[in-house]
Amino acid sequence: MKEHLAFLRRHKDLLRLKLNAAEDLLVNGQREPSERGVCHHLLAKVDRGVIEAAVQREPLRSDPSARARMLAGAIRLTADVGVLLAYLETLAQVRSRAEAAEAFAEVVRRIDFESLSSTRLARLLQVLIATFVDHERVQVLFSLLATAPFRRAFDAAAAALPPEVADAFAPLRSVHRRLLEEPSAAEAPALLARGMEQVLSAPDPVLRAYPEDVRAGLLELALRPEIPSALSDRAAGALLATLPREGRTYPRLALRRAAQLLERHADDRARDVLDGLHRTRPDVHAAARWHAALEARRLGRVALAGELPAHGRLAPGFWLDGQRPVWLRTAAAPEAERLVAEARLQGALALPAIAPVVEHGVASAIPYVAVSGPGRPLLLDAAPPFELARGLLLAAAAARILRALALAGATLPDAAPERFLYGPPSTLVLADLDGVEQHAAADAAALHAPLAFALARVLVPSGGAGALAPEMANALARTLAEPRELCDLISVLDRVALRAGRA
Repeated sequence: MKEHLAFLRRHKDLLRLKLNAAEDLLVNGQREPSERGVCHHLLAKVDRGVIEAAVQREPLRSDPSARARMLAGAIRLTADVGVLLAYLETLAQVRSRAEAAEAFAEVVRRIDFESLSSTRLARLLQVLIATFVDHERVQVLFSLLATAPFRRAFDAAAAALPPEVADAFAPLRSVHRRLLEEPSAAEAPALLARGMEQVLSAPDPVLRAYPEDVRAGLLELALRPEIPSALSDRAAGALLATLPREGRTYPRLALRRAAQLLERHADDRARDVLDGLHRTRPDVHAAARWHAALEARRLGRVALAGELPAHGRLAPGFWLDGQRPVWLRTAAAPEAERLVAEARLQGALALPAIAPVVEHGVASAIPYVAVSGPGRPLLLDAAPPFELARGLLLAAAAARILRALALAGATLPDAAPERFLYGPPSTLVLADLDGVEQHAAADAAALHAPLAFALARVLVPSGGAGALAPEMANALARTLAEPRELCDLISVLDRVALRAGRA
């Protein structure tokens, strides 16, 4: 109380307080502060109105240093937000950034953000802009956003903030929301990228001093496709090496970083990341597979997993840009134009059971098409390949694929089993469209019907029909012996497969 009285004594003329006799004796130091009620009554006179009036008058109005000294004492007497903000605004003009930052932290602890108006919140944020720059501003705002009342106040006032304040803080708010609050929040990509740019502008020691979850979160955000590559490079260079090698976070983010570099064809840098991952975590087998693909022979961006097939059928490969296994079809150099046309047609079909084209071109004078699909080529020997029910299901699936292809106006010269990828128990995907041509849908269906019947006879074991009821066995035998329309074949195969499955 004596310190408060000393403050009033120094500034009573500036504050123009109206004091009674008892209060005058207290302020002038002629009486000890012994009565609580009298002291409270005296201090209550130093309210916001009195302080604001004082700072608007000379000499305080034109003397920021004197104004700051007066407000430093005034904020010890009142927690009024207006006075606190006036003090911060003045302090930002006359003191060092370190002193202003210390005062800012002290004052912010006294503010009830739940009751703060949007105007006053804007004033606080303007002080923050004036007091802190670059990464210091980021850290201060993040510390404020760590408290739920400030987050609610900021979000409620966001639409009413002045443009310069919104421009400074909305991007950082976007980053904080995605980083520490709602990882699945739908933030505007441009806003998120600007916020990441502000955060990542900090020196490496500042970034590396963040807690582990924040470092991992920042790197994960930076590796998203909508973030500019320069920011991804900055985050990976500063943060990836700081993550602990045990656990799942480091391998996951290292693989994502390597994938990003492979997509950008920065193979040497991707190799470095994979080397580091494999060296510290040999249990992450994907790193070894990707690294081996980088060292293998390639056609374009497809690494070969073995020798090319002798007759142009499907060979296994690894697509570096997509980091997944693919199947490769090649042709002789004079057939490059035909292969390009076939690849374009296959890519345009977009049918569920047609393997999509991931890449095509000519490399080392070899035309190639790479497709992505499950399973392996359906290579059959002389023995019946499947039990009856599965053979029926696969034959029906193949007939459906050929019918869909015909409806799209495309025909194949044959329906050899090795054109298809098979994945147990009954997944079938058409991957090899060698020789595909375009026809009218009706003509294509007529051309595909005998091909589907011929393939069905290969896939359905004749000896298994004995397990069926005689009428079903006879219907199946008649259907396979006398090619008709594709719809008839599909209908019979489905019906018989259902009975065979029950049997």
